[in-house]
Amino acid sequence: MLIASTKNAERISLIARVWPRETLLQMGKIHGFYCPVCQAPVHLKTGTKRCWHFAHQPHHACFVDSEPETSAHLSGKEDLFHWCDDAGRSPQLEHYLPELRQRPDLYLPGIEPAVIEYQCSMIPEEVFASRSMGYLDAYITPIWVIGINHYHRQWERIRLSGFTSMAIRQSRVSPETHPFSSRYYVWFYDPSTKVIRCVHGLSPLSKTHFISQEKSVTLSVCKPYQLISPPQKFSPAQFKRYWLEMKKRKRQAIPYHMTREEYMLRAQTYQLNHYFACYPAFVGLPHHSFIHLMNPPLLWQMWVYLFMGVIEPKRYVMPRQIIEKAVQRGMGSLYELRHLPLCPLKTANQLVRIYLEQLIRLGIAEKMDDRYRLVYLPPKDLVISRLLEDDRRVLERLEETLLSNPIKE
Repeated sequence: MLIASTKNAERISLIARVWPRETLLQMGKIHGFYCPVCQAPVHLKTGTKRCWHFAHQPHHACFVDSEPETSAHLSGKEDLFHWCDDAGRSPQLEHYLPELRQRPDLYLPGIEPAVIEYQCSMIPEEVFASRSMGYLDAYITPIWVIGINHYHRQWERIRLSGFTSMAIRQSRVSPETHPFSSRYYVWFYDPSTKVIRCVHGLSPLSKTHFISQEKSVTLSVCKPYQLISPPQKFSPAQFKRYWLEMKKRKRQAIPYHMTREEYMLRAQTYQLNHYFACYPAFVGLPHHSFIHLMNPPLLWQMWVYLFMGVIEPKRYVMPRQIIEKAVQRGMGSLYELRHLPLCPLKTANQLVRIYLEQLIRLGIAEKMDDRYRLVYLPPKDLVISRLLEDDRRVLERLEETLLSNPIKE
Protein backbone atom coordinates (compact mmCIF):
# COMPACT_ATOMS: atom_id res chain seq x y z
CA MET A 1 0.00 0.00 0.00
CA LEU A 2 1.06 3.56 -0.63
CA ILE A 3 -1.65 5.06 1.58
CA ALA A 4 -2.11 4.80 5.35
CA SER A 5 -3.69 6.85 8.10
CA THR A 6 -2.49 7.83 11.57
CA LYS A 7 -4.27 7.42 14.87
CA ASN A 8 -5.46 11.02 14.40
CA ALA A 9 -7.02 10.03 11.03
CA GLU A 10 -4.44 11.98 9.07
CA ARG A 11 -4.10 10.46 5.60
CA ILE A 12 -0.48 9.74 4.63
CA SER A 13 0.39 9.25 0.95
CA LEU A 14 3.90 8.21 0.03
CA ILE A 15 3.62 9.68 -3.45
CA ALA A 16 1.28 12.65 -3.01
CA ARG A 17 3.99 14.59 -1.14
CA VAL A 18 7.64 14.15 -0.21
CA TRP A 19 8.11 12.98 3.36
CA PRO A 20 11.61 12.85 4.90
CA ARG A 21 12.35 9.37 6.18
CA GLU A 22 13.06 10.62 9.68
CA THR A 23 9.71 12.45 9.81
CA LEU A 24 7.82 9.32 8.80
CA LEU A 25 9.64 7.16 11.34
CA GLN A 26 8.95 9.68 14.11
CA MET A 27 5.30 9.92 13.08
CA GLY A 28 5.03 6.15 13.22
CA LYS A 29 6.43 6.03 16.73
CA ILE A 30 4.09 8.73 18.02
CA HIS A 31 0.86 8.11 16.17
CA GLY A 32 1.29 4.76 14.42
CA PHE A 33 0.12 3.88 10.93
CA TYR A 34 -3.15 2.09 10.17
CA CYS A 35 -4.88 0.55 7.17
CA PRO A 36 -7.52 3.04 5.95
CA VAL A 37 -9.89 0.14 5.24
CA CYS A 38 -9.67 -2.35 8.10
CA GLN A 39 -7.98 0.01 10.60
CA ALA A 40 -5.37 -2.62 11.50
CA PRO A 41 -1.81 -1.44 12.29
CA VAL A 42 0.55 -1.50 9.31
CA HIS A 43 4.33 -1.38 9.05
CA LEU A 44 6.19 1.39 7.26
CA LYS A 45 8.76 -0.01 4.81
CA THR A 46 11.50 2.48 3.86
CA GLY A 47 14.18 0.23 2.43
CA THR A 48 16.45 0.99 -0.51
CA LYS A 49 15.49 -1.89 -2.84
CA ARG A 50 11.75 -1.19 -3.17
CA CYS A 51 9.50 1.85 -3.23
CA TRP A 52 8.54 3.00 0.24
CA HIS A 53 5.22 1.47 1.19
CA PHE A 54 3.00 0.25 4.01
CA ALA A 55 2.33 -3.43 4.69
CA HIS A 56 -0.04 -5.30 6.95
CA GLN A 57 1.50 -7.24 9.79
CA PRO A 58 2.30 -10.90 9.05
CA HIS A 59 -0.69 -13.24 9.09
CA HIS A 60 -3.16 -10.36 9.18
CA ALA A 61 -5.84 -10.62 6.50
CA CYS A 62 -7.44 -7.36 5.47
CA PHE A 63 -11.06 -7.87 4.41
CA VAL A 64 -10.19 -6.36 1.02
CA ASP A 65 -8.76 -9.04 -1.28
CA SER A 66 -5.24 -8.14 -2.32
CA GLU A 67 -2.02 -9.77 -3.43
CA PRO A 68 1.53 -9.11 -2.18
CA GLU A 69 2.83 -6.01 -3.94
CA THR A 70 6.08 -6.46 -5.80
CA SER A 71 8.55 -3.67 -6.43
CA ALA A 72 7.37 -3.52 -10.06
CA HIS A 73 3.76 -3.19 -8.93
CA LEU A 74 4.52 -0.36 -6.52
CA SER A 75 6.61 1.48 -9.12
CA GLY A 76 4.03 0.97 -11.85
CA LYS A 77 1.19 2.12 -9.65
CA GLU A 78 3.10 5.28 -8.79
CA ASP A 79 3.88 5.93 -12.48
CA LEU A 80 0.25 5.48 -13.50
CA PHE A 81 -0.91 7.79 -10.71
CA HIS A 82 1.37 10.63 -11.83
CA TRP A 83 0.46 9.97 -15.47
CA CYS A 84 -3.28 10.33 -14.80
CA ASP A 85 -2.69 13.29 -12.51
CA ASP A 86 -0.64 15.13 -15.14
CA ALA A 87 -3.47 14.51 -17.64
CA GLY A 88 -5.97 16.20 -15.31
CA ARG A 89 -7.92 13.04 -14.40
CA SER A 90 -7.73 13.68 -10.62
CA PRO A 91 -6.83 10.06 -9.77
CA GLN A 92 -7.48 8.78 -6.28
CA LEU A 93 -4.84 6.34 -5.11
CA GLU A 94 -6.10 3.13 -3.47
CA HIS A 95 -9.57 4.62 -3.08
CA TYR A 96 -11.79 2.24 -1.11
CA LEU A 97 -15.20 1.42 -2.60
CA PRO A 98 -17.19 0.15 0.41
CA GLU A 99 -20.20 -1.06 -1.59
CA LEU A 100 -17.85 -3.34 -3.57
CA ARG A 101 -15.33 -3.98 -0.81
CA GLN A 102 -12.64 -3.22 -3.37
CA ARG A 103 -9.62 -0.95 -3.30
CA PRO A 104 -8.46 -0.44 -6.90
CA ASP A 105 -4.98 0.88 -7.57
CA LEU A 106 -6.44 4.05 -9.10
CA TYR A 107 -9.95 5.44 -9.11
CA LEU A 108 -10.76 8.03 -11.80
CA PRO A 109 -13.88 10.03 -10.91
CA GLY A 110 -16.06 11.75 -13.48
CA ILE A 111 -19.23 11.40 -15.51
CA GLU A 112 -18.06 7.92 -16.45
CA PRO A 113 -15.95 6.77 -13.50
CA ALA A 114 -13.22 4.22 -14.11
CA VAL A 115 -10.65 2.24 -12.18
CA ILE A 116 -7.18 1.17 -13.26
CA GLU A 117 -5.87 -2.11 -11.89
CA TYR A 118 -2.18 -2.70 -12.52
CA GLN A 119 -1.83 -6.48 -12.23
CA CYS A 120 1.65 -7.96 -11.92
CA SER A 121 1.04 -11.06 -9.77
CA MET A 122 -0.98 -14.11 -10.73
CA ILE A 123 -4.59 -14.10 -9.58
CA PRO A 124 -7.27 -16.77 -9.98
CA GLU A 125 -9.54 -16.28 -12.96
CA GLU A 126 -12.63 -16.30 -10.74
CA VAL A 127 -11.18 -13.41 -8.70
CA PHE A 128 -10.46 -11.43 -11.87
CA ALA A 129 -14.00 -12.05 -13.12
CA SER A 130 -15.59 -11.18 -9.77
CA ARG A 131 -13.73 -7.88 -9.48
CA SER A 132 -14.46 -6.92 -13.07
CA MET A 133 -18.16 -7.73 -12.83
CA GLY A 134 -18.40 -5.88 -9.52
CA TYR A 135 -17.09 -2.71 -11.13
CA LEU A 136 -19.32 -3.09 -14.17
CA ASP A 137 -22.42 -3.67 -12.04
CA ALA A 138 -21.60 -0.41 -10.22
CA TYR A 139 -21.29 1.40 -13.59
CA ILE A 140 -17.55 1.80 -13.18
CA THR A 141 -15.32 1.00 -16.17
CA PRO A 142 -12.57 -1.45 -15.15
CA ILE A 143 -9.26 -1.06 -17.00
CA TRP A 144 -6.67 -3.76 -16.40
CA VAL A 145 -3.05 -2.99 -17.25
CA ILE A 146 -0.91 -6.14 -17.11
CA GLY A 147 2.63 -6.27 -15.75
CA ILE A 148 5.39 -6.81 -18.27
CA ASN A 149 6.32 -10.10 -16.58
CA HIS A 150 3.22 -11.59 -18.27
CA TYR A 151 4.19 -10.31 -21.71
CA HIS A 152 4.97 -13.28 -23.97
CA ARG A 153 5.05 -12.09 -27.58
CA GLN A 154 7.20 -13.37 -30.41
CA TRP A 155 7.02 -12.06 -33.95
CA GLU A 156 3.33 -11.52 -34.75
CA ARG A 157 2.02 -13.87 -32.07
CA ILE A 158 1.30 -13.43 -28.37
CA ARG A 159 0.43 -15.96 -25.68
CA LEU A 160 -2.37 -14.99 -23.31
CA SER A 161 -3.61 -17.48 -20.74
CA GLY A 162 -5.46 -17.43 -17.45
CA PHE A 163 -6.34 -13.98 -16.18
CA THR A 164 -4.27 -12.25 -18.88
CA SER A 165 -6.66 -13.46 -21.59
CA MET A 166 -9.57 -12.19 -19.50
CA ALA A 167 -8.02 -8.70 -19.66
CA ILE A 168 -8.85 -8.55 -23.38
CA ARG A 169 -11.21 -5.71 -24.10
CA GLN A 170 -12.93 -4.31 -27.18
CA SER A 171 -12.04 -0.83 -28.38
CA ARG A 172 -14.84 1.67 -28.52
CA VAL A 173 -13.41 2.91 -31.79
CA SER A 174 -13.03 0.62 -34.78
CA PRO A 175 -9.41 0.83 -35.97
CA GLU A 176 -10.30 0.53 -39.64
CA THR A 177 -13.07 -0.74 -41.86
CA HIS A 178 -10.97 -3.61 -43.14
CA PRO A 179 -12.89 -6.91 -42.69
CA PHE A 180 -9.93 -8.66 -41.02
CA SER A 181 -9.14 -5.90 -38.51
CA SER A 182 -9.83 -6.71 -34.87
CA ARG A 183 -10.93 -4.30 -32.14
CA TYR A 184 -9.65 -6.54 -29.35
CA TYR A 185 -6.54 -5.59 -27.38
CA VAL A 186 -4.61 -5.81 -24.08
CA TRP A 187 -2.37 -3.23 -22.34
CA PHE A 188 1.01 -4.02 -20.76
CA TYR A 189 3.25 -1.65 -18.77
CA ASP A 190 6.94 -1.87 -17.94
CA PRO A 191 7.92 0.53 -15.10
CA SER A 192 11.64 -0.11 -15.64
CA THR A 193 11.52 1.50 -19.12
CA LYS A 194 8.33 3.58 -18.69
CA VAL A 195 7.01 1.91 -21.86
CA ILE A 196 3.33 1.05 -22.26
CA ARG A 197 2.38 -1.51 -24.92
CA CYS A 198 -0.95 -1.89 -26.65
CA VAL A 199 -1.12 -5.40 -28.11
CA HIS A 200 -4.02 -5.10 -30.53
CA GLY A 201 -5.61 -6.73 -33.56
CA LEU A 202 -6.03 -9.97 -31.61
CA SER A 203 -7.22 -12.97 -33.64
CA PRO A 204 -7.16 -16.49 -32.15
CA LEU A 205 -4.75 -19.16 -33.39
CA SER A 206 -5.36 -21.55 -30.48
CA LYS A 207 -6.78 -21.42 -26.98
CA THR A 208 -3.84 -19.35 -25.76
CA HIS A 209 -2.09 -17.91 -28.85
CA PHE A 210 -3.25 -14.95 -30.91
CA ILE A 211 -2.10 -13.13 -33.99
CA SER A 212 -1.34 -9.60 -32.78
CA GLN A 213 0.05 -6.25 -33.78
CA GLU A 214 1.61 -3.82 -31.35
CA LYS A 215 2.13 -0.16 -30.57
CA SER A 216 4.70 0.62 -27.88
CA VAL A 217 5.33 4.14 -26.62
CA THR A 218 6.70 5.81 -23.52
CA LEU A 219 4.03 6.56 -20.97
CA SER A 220 4.43 10.32 -21.46
CA VAL A 221 3.39 10.00 -25.13
CA CYS A 222 0.17 8.11 -24.37
CA LYS A 223 -2.99 9.59 -22.79
CA PRO A 224 -5.27 7.90 -20.20
CA TYR A 225 -8.34 8.03 -22.46
CA GLN A 226 -6.49 5.80 -24.92
CA LEU A 227 -6.77 2.91 -22.45
CA ILE A 228 -10.35 2.42 -23.69
CA SER A 229 -9.89 3.87 -27.19
CA PRO A 230 -6.33 2.94 -28.14
CA PRO A 231 -4.60 4.01 -31.34
CA GLN A 232 -4.53 0.99 -33.63
CA LYS A 233 -3.10 0.81 -37.12
CA PHE A 234 -3.96 -2.43 -38.87
CA SER A 235 -1.69 -4.02 -41.48
CA PRO A 236 -3.76 -6.32 -43.75
CA ALA A 237 -0.69 -7.69 -45.54
CA GLN A 238 0.97 -8.65 -42.27
CA PHE A 239 -2.21 -10.30 -41.00
CA LYS A 240 -2.86 -12.30 -44.18
CA ARG A 241 0.73 -13.50 -44.34
CA TYR A 242 0.63 -14.88 -40.81
CA TRP A 243 -2.89 -16.32 -41.15
CA LEU A 244 -1.89 -18.28 -44.26
CA GLU A 245 1.29 -19.43 -42.54
CA MET A 246 -0.84 -20.77 -39.70
CA LYS A 247 -3.00 -22.80 -42.12
CA LYS A 248 0.11 -24.08 -43.88
CA ARG A 249 1.63 -25.29 -40.61
CA LYS A 250 -1.61 -27.04 -39.69
CA ARG A 251 -1.79 -28.83 -43.02
CA GLN A 252 1.81 -30.01 -42.80
CA ALA A 253 2.06 -30.67 -39.05
CA ILE A 254 2.48 -34.13 -37.61
CA PRO A 255 -0.19 -34.23 -34.87
CA TYR A 256 1.92 -35.19 -31.85
CA HIS A 257 0.41 -32.71 -29.39
CA MET A 258 -3.31 -32.11 -29.74
CA THR A 259 -6.06 -30.68 -27.60
CA ARG A 260 -8.93 -32.99 -26.75
CA GLU A 261 -11.12 -31.16 -29.25
CA GLU A 262 -8.65 -31.58 -32.10
CA TYR A 263 -8.14 -35.27 -31.31
CA MET A 264 -11.89 -35.98 -31.41
CA LEU A 265 -12.36 -33.89 -34.55
CA ARG A 266 -9.58 -35.74 -36.33
CA ALA A 267 -11.17 -39.04 -35.32
CA GLN A 268 -14.53 -37.90 -36.76
CA THR A 269 -12.80 -36.80 -39.96
CA TYR A 270 -11.09 -40.15 -40.50
CA GLN A 271 -14.30 -42.07 -39.75
CA LEU A 272 -15.92 -40.15 -42.59
CA ASN A 273 -13.08 -41.15 -44.95
CA HIS A 274 -11.61 -37.64 -45.12
CA TYR A 275 -8.09 -36.40 -44.48
CA PHE A 276 -7.90 -33.73 -41.83
CA ALA A 277 -4.94 -31.99 -43.50
CA CYS A 278 -6.92 -31.67 -46.72
CA TYR A 279 -9.71 -29.54 -45.32
CA PRO A 280 -11.30 -27.13 -47.85
CA ALA A 281 -9.86 -23.63 -48.11
CA PHE A 282 -13.08 -22.13 -46.74
CA VAL A 283 -12.39 -23.86 -43.41
CA GLY A 284 -10.39 -21.57 -41.15
CA LEU A 285 -11.72 -18.13 -42.07
CA PRO A 286 -10.94 -15.15 -39.81
CA HIS A 287 -13.34 -12.71 -38.18
CA HIS A 288 -12.70 -10.47 -35.19
CA SER A 289 -15.69 -11.87 -33.26
CA PHE A 290 -14.31 -15.42 -33.42
CA ILE A 291 -12.08 -14.49 -30.45
CA HIS A 292 -15.11 -15.27 -28.27
CA LEU A 293 -14.71 -19.01 -28.93
CA MET A 294 -12.01 -20.87 -26.99
CA ASN A 295 -11.10 -23.07 -29.95
CA PRO A 296 -9.51 -21.61 -33.09
CA PRO A 297 -11.65 -21.09 -36.22
CA LEU A 298 -9.90 -23.93 -38.05
CA LEU A 299 -11.29 -26.52 -35.62
CA TRP A 300 -14.88 -25.45 -35.06
CA GLN A 301 -15.34 -24.51 -38.73
CA MET A 302 -14.09 -27.98 -39.69
CA TRP A 303 -17.06 -29.45 -37.83
CA VAL A 304 -19.43 -27.09 -39.70
CA TYR A 305 -18.02 -28.43 -42.96
CA LEU A 306 -18.22 -32.08 -41.88
CA PHE A 307 -21.80 -31.74 -40.66
CA MET A 308 -23.17 -29.67 -43.56
CA GLY A 309 -21.02 -31.10 -46.33
CA VAL A 310 -20.52 -34.76 -45.42
CA ILE A 311 -23.00 -35.89 -42.74
CA GLU A 312 -26.04 -33.83 -43.82
CA PRO A 313 -25.23 -32.66 -47.39
CA LYS A 314 -27.73 -30.43 -49.23
CA ARG A 315 -29.88 -30.07 -46.12
CA TYR A 316 -30.87 -26.67 -44.72
CA VAL A 317 -29.79 -26.35 -41.07
CA MET A 318 -29.80 -23.69 -38.37
CA PRO A 319 -26.64 -22.71 -36.48
CA ARG A 320 -27.97 -24.20 -33.24
CA GLN A 321 -28.44 -27.58 -34.96
CA ILE A 322 -24.77 -27.63 -35.92
CA ILE A 323 -23.80 -27.05 -32.29
CA GLU A 324 -26.36 -29.53 -30.95
CA LYS A 325 -25.02 -32.27 -33.21
CA ALA A 326 -21.48 -31.55 -32.01
CA VAL A 327 -22.72 -31.94 -28.43
CA GLN A 328 -24.39 -35.27 -29.29
CA ARG A 329 -21.09 -36.57 -30.66
CA GLY A 330 -19.15 -35.51 -27.58
CA MET A 331 -17.60 -32.43 -29.18
CA GLY A 332 -19.67 -29.71 -27.55
CA SER A 333 -16.53 -28.11 -26.13
CA LEU A 334 -15.64 -27.08 -29.71
CA TYR A 335 -18.08 -24.22 -29.13
CA GLU A 336 -17.06 -23.32 -25.60
CA LEU A 337 -17.02 -19.56 -25.13
CA ARG A 338 -13.95 -17.71 -23.92
CA HIS A 339 -14.60 -15.77 -20.70
CA LEU A 340 -14.15 -12.12 -21.65
CA PRO A 341 -15.85 -10.13 -18.88
CA LEU A 342 -14.71 -6.77 -20.33
CA CYS A 343 -16.28 -7.39 -23.76
CA PRO A 344 -19.89 -7.44 -25.01
CA LEU A 345 -21.28 -10.95 -24.85
CA LYS A 346 -21.50 -13.11 -27.97
CA THR A 347 -23.24 -16.48 -28.25
CA ALA A 348 -21.96 -19.53 -30.11
CA ASN A 349 -25.03 -19.35 -32.36
CA GLN A 350 -24.13 -15.78 -33.38
CA LEU A 351 -20.56 -16.77 -34.20
CA VAL A 352 -21.54 -19.79 -36.31
CA ARG A 353 -24.03 -17.56 -38.14
CA ILE A 354 -21.27 -15.05 -38.96
CA TYR A 355 -19.21 -17.88 -40.46
CA LEU A 356 -22.15 -19.09 -42.55
CA GLU A 357 -22.68 -15.54 -43.81
CA GLN A 358 -19.04 -15.52 -44.89
CA LEU A 359 -19.69 -18.72 -46.86
CA ILE A 360 -22.65 -17.04 -48.56
CA ARG A 361 -20.38 -14.16 -49.62
CA LEU A 362 -18.02 -16.75 -51.12
CA GLY A 363 -20.81 -18.50 -53.01
CA ILE A 364 -20.33 -21.71 -51.00
CA ALA A 365 -23.60 -21.54 -49.02
CA GLU A 366 -27.10 -20.19 -49.47
CA LYS A 367 -29.78 -19.13 -47.02
CA MET A 368 -33.51 -19.74 -46.71
CA ASP A 369 -35.17 -17.92 -43.82
CA ASP A 370 -32.83 -18.61 -40.89
CA ARG A 371 -31.41 -21.84 -42.30
CA TYR A 372 -28.33 -22.49 -44.37
CA ARG A 373 -26.96 -25.18 -46.65
CA LEU A 374 -23.77 -25.70 -48.64
CA VAL A 375 -24.19 -25.44 -52.39
CA TYR A 376 -20.58 -25.94 -53.42
CA LEU A 377 -18.10 -28.53 -52.23
CA PRO A 378 -14.65 -28.61 -53.83
CA PRO A 379 -13.38 -31.97 -55.08
CA LYS A 380 -11.12 -33.86 -52.73
CA ASP A 381 -7.58 -32.72 -53.38
CA LEU A 382 -4.62 -34.43 -51.76
CA VAL A 383 -1.99 -32.15 -53.27
CA ILE A 384 -0.89 -29.80 -50.47
CA SER A 385 0.61 -27.23 -52.84
CA ARG A 386 -2.74 -26.72 -54.57
CA LEU A 387 -4.56 -26.56 -51.24
CA LEU A 388 -2.18 -23.85 -50.02
CA GLU A 389 -2.84 -21.85 -53.16
CA ASP A 390 -6.58 -22.29 -52.58
CA ASP A 391 -6.14 -20.94 -49.06
CA ARG A 392 -4.61 -17.78 -50.47
CA ARG A 393 -7.25 -17.31 -53.18
CA VAL A 394 -10.18 -17.85 -50.81
CA LEU A 395 -8.77 -15.44 -48.22
CA GLU A 396 -8.28 -12.75 -50.86
CA ARG A 397 -11.75 -13.36 -52.29
CA LEU A 398 -13.28 -13.09 -48.81
CA GLU A 399 -11.39 -9.85 -48.23
CA GLU A 400 -12.64 -8.41 -51.51
CA THR A 401 -16.28 -9.37 -51.05
CA LEU A 402 -16.47 -8.19 -47.43
CA LEU A 403 -14.98 -4.81 -48.34
CA SER A 404 -17.98 -4.24 -50.63
CA ASN A 405 -20.58 -6.17 -48.62
CA PRO A 406 -19.71 -6.37 -44.92
CA ILE A 407 -21.49 -8.70 -42.52
CA LYS A 408 -23.90 -7.01 -40.11
CA GLU A 409 -23.56 -8.51 -36.64
